[in-house]
Formats: sequence, structure tokens, C-alpha cells
Amino acid sequence: MLTPDLVIVAVSDAYLKATMTTREGILGRGLFDVFPDNPDEVGATGTTNLRASLGRVLAHRAPDAMAVQKYDIRRPESEGGGFEERHWSPINSPVLDRFGEVAYIIHRVEDVTDFVRLKRAQQAATAEMEAEVFRRGQDLQEANQRLRAANEDLASFSYSVSHDLRAPLRTIDGFSQALLEDLGDKLDAHSRRHLERIRGGAQQMGQLIDGLLALSRVTRTSLKLEQADVSAHAQMIVEELRREEPERQVEVVIAPGMAARCDVRLLKQVLQNLLGNAWKFTAKKANARIEVGTIPHDGGAAYFVRDDGAGFDQAYAAKLFGVFQRLHDPAEFSGTGIGLSIVQRIVERHGGKIWAEGKVDNGATFYFTLGG
Repeated sequence: MLTPDLVIVAVSDAYLKATMTTREGILGRGLFDVFPDNPDEVGATGTTNLRASLGRVLAHRAPDAMAVQKYDIRRPESEGGGFEERHWSPINSPVLDRFGEVAYIIHRVEDVTDFVRLKRAQQAATAEMEAEVFRRGQDLQEANQRLRAANEDLASFSYSVSHDLRAPLRTIDGFSQALLEDLGDKLDAHSRRHLERIRGGAQQMGQLIDGLLALSRVTRTSLKLEQADVSAHAQMIVEELRREEPERQVEVVIAPGMAARCDVRLLKQVLQNLLGNAWKFTAKKANARIEVGTIPHDGGAAYFVRDDGAGFDQAYAAKLFGVFQRLHDPAEFSGTGIGLSIVQRIVERHGGKIWAEGKVDNGATFYFTLGG
């Protein structure tokens, strides 16, 4: 409690604790004699603002609430002396006498130092977080630029492969076929085999190019998600395989009602590769069996294509999905070694995964999910 000339006449224990003073040390003294400005801290504006607030109370005879103020409070010599930064939220209220004049001023403060420090820490953390977000954003932007450049290079490479390499391959294949037709019986068996091997090599390279182009398109194409009838698409692919080899005796069991939300065009590629492999690797069985269905998996469903054909050694299962990785001799089973890589890329682009189980001469099962 202050007199109109700002002399301290009463004080609470809480105020003494907050200001690190004693009652005997401050009663009867001027407020700003007890709490002088810190000469080394020009940013401590609390004292200046307090003078202005007390002046308004005296002039208007009305309470005056102040915003949070920064004060430098002198520590007792017993605690090392010097100044300690504190933050207070003050309010100054007049006590009027019977004539309406200011008899006393009640100077009340709430110590909010801990709150201010916490807020500063939060602001510092927020600033650091914003800086980190900015750095990550810059890194992401640079990565996107590199990705765009890589995609442009890949598109150029794909165009070059598609046009510049196909032409000489067609020339090799075409003229080799022309020689076989023109020379006819003039060629001995040895020479005919040479030409046939030239044609076979050109055709094999053409298939590899087609596979690589398909792989690059899967990586670059955008997904168009819609509801797909998996059972119906599997059935159509099997019917096409039967038309190509009507002499084959293959029992195919397709579970009804299978559906998925996916890119239908890419789903067809997955089924064509998996069913095509199952059809191919059961070729040496007189009465083969292929099954397409689903099993529960991680709270959802996994699709599978199972056959009872040549199978594979489970120890080498990790190699199945690598580009050009083959677990069978090309002379025994034809193929480029790219099909399962394409399947894996498609499945992963849908947020799913693919895995396989097999046993030599006892069939194989390929499982895949499509990300729910």
C-alpha cells in the first residue's frame, strides 16, 4: 500500500517473498527507491510503465491495470546480489477519502515469471520447428526437382529404346526371315540353325525391351482407383490362355465375388503375369491345377494365385522379384525375368506387398495385397 507520494506504508508477506525484500527494509521508503531501474538492462520497462500507471491512478482516481511487465529485482546480498529478471502483471487501485481524494494506492502484482519463461521456451521450440520444416521443405523441393529431371531422362530413354532400338531389331528379324524364305532348301541344316538363332535372339531382345518399357511405365503412370471385379478379370485372362493352348488340360478354380479398389488396368497386368506364370510352369503336367482366391491377412484380405507346377527353391524366394532374375533355365521355361518385377512395382504403388511360397516340383503360391 502506497501513499499518494508513493511511499510504502504496508506490504503483504507474499509481496515480500516475490520481491525478495523484508518488511523492515522497505516500509517508509519510496517505491522507486526500493526498486530502482537496473542500470545494466535498458530493456526492463516495468519501472517506467509503473510510474505512468500510478500517475493515471492519481489523475483519474480510478484503477489502472497494466500489461505484463518486465522488472529487474535486486537480489539480497545474502543471495549473491545483482538483479533477477521477473515478470509481473500489476493492477493499481485508489483508496479514496471522504472528500474523494486519493488517500492510498493499492499496488497488487501477480508473478507470471514461470508462465513467461514457459511461453518463451515454447516460442523457441516453435521457431526451431518452423526452421526444421523450412529445411525439410527445401530438401523436398530439391528432391522433387531431381526426381522430375530423372523422370524426364527416363522418358527420353524410353522413347529412344522404343524407337531407336526397335528398328534395327525388326531389320535383323525381318531380313533373317527373308533369307530363310528366299534360300529355302539351298541352306543346309547348320546354316538354317544359325539364322533361326539370329531371329530368336532379336525376338528375345524385343521382348526384353517391351518388358523394360512396361516396367518404366508402371513407375511413372498415375493411378486411377476404382472398384474392380477381380474374379471376372481373372476368368477372362484364363479364357485367353485356353484359347492360345486349347490342348492343355488345366483345372482352374477362381473364387467368386473377389473385388478390390485399384487401378483396373494395372490389376490386369498383375493377374496376366501371375496367371501366365502359373500356366507356363504347369506345362509339363498332364492334368494341372491353378487356383485364384483370398486369405485373411492383417485385418483385411490377401489375394493369391496357386499352381501345382515346377515350383521353386524357397531359399531363393527373395530373387523372384528382381529384374532379370530367373530361377529356371530359359531353355526349360521361356521368359524375360521382368514380369514379377512389374507385379511388385504395381502392388507397391497401391500400398500393398507381395510374397511367394514354393517347393521344387510341388508348385508355387504368390500372395499380394493392394493396400486395403
